[in-house]
Amino acid sequence: MKLTIKILKGEEYSVETTEESTIQQIKEEIEKKSSIPVEHQKLLLVGKALADEKTVASYGSIVDGTKLTLVVKKPDPLRDVIYRHFKRYLQEEQSQRLTTKFMDDFEQKLHQLSLDDLEKIATEMLAKKGQHVTASDAV
Repeated sequence: MKLTIKILKGEEYSVETTEESTIQQIKEEIEKKSSIPVEHQKLLLVGKALADEKTVASYGSIVDGTKLTLVVKKPDPLRDVIYRHFKRYLQEEQSQRLTTKFMDDFEQKLHQLSLDDLEKIATEMLAKKGQHVTASDAV
């Protein structure tokens, strides 16, 4: 079966697939053709996001000739840096899993900080850059 992938404000690509193919596998084919990393892709069918783990067959309205829309998600800079670091030493699946775990842990710890903690961090960072400020200037 042949699907057309239309990138918002961009090109179109044709992808050969089967009913047993997962959305993740389609994204991997798109990455080969467009160099858009899988983690930055969001595939839509009539405005509804498609789940990576589902097969083409699980979406009854995807048939030969269906046009899917590809939205390129803006990458999270911190997530990308962490992922690239893990990717140097680990396999793809491990890198993605550890990056997600790291980001979840980071978000949890960030939400536990008080405003006083954030003010202290900001003051210290500005001081390290040679900008001496008082606590009231940091607010």
